[in-house]
Amino acid sequence: MHCNELPETLGFKIVHTGKLLLKTINVIFAGISRDITFEQMGVLYYLSRNTGKKDMIQQDIAGLMDKNKSAVLRSIDILEQKGFVKRIPAAGDRRKNVIALTDEGKTIIERMHEFFLEQDVALKEGIEESELAICLKVLSKIQVKCRAGERLFAVS
Repeated sequence: MHCNELPETLGFKIVHTGKLLLKTINVIFAGISRDITFEQMGVLYYLSRNTGKKDMIQQDIAGLMDKNKSAVLRSIDILEQKGFVKRIPAAGDRRKNVIALTDEGKTIIERMHEFFLEQDVALKEGIEESELAICLKVLSKIQVKCRAGERLFAVS
């Protein structure tokens, strides 16, 4: 399928859809708590699902979220100011800090997680299971290509 207009390209559609979804999610989240954005929820989510495993540092979180360390650092700083996470000096390496949830952080991420799953059900409404399966499979393939660093928009 050949597209003559940018808004009809796969990349444009994915990015535009992602931005619309992010905007909607942040508006909905603001109705629950003005204290957290989707990006910050990602940090809290990965910390909350890491219980009992190795201590997580900023670099671990950045890797899980496909973000650079600076972006994750900003989120951690904000979350720490709001009392949702705390930094604990890493044993054996003073240069590193383990990032841990506070009790307040655990409470808010559980609320947000539950709410997010409810919104996911609403988002899928009217979409056939087979369509959803294909969509998720295609998105996964695109993610693999992006992570592999393939030049999707190479200039000749």
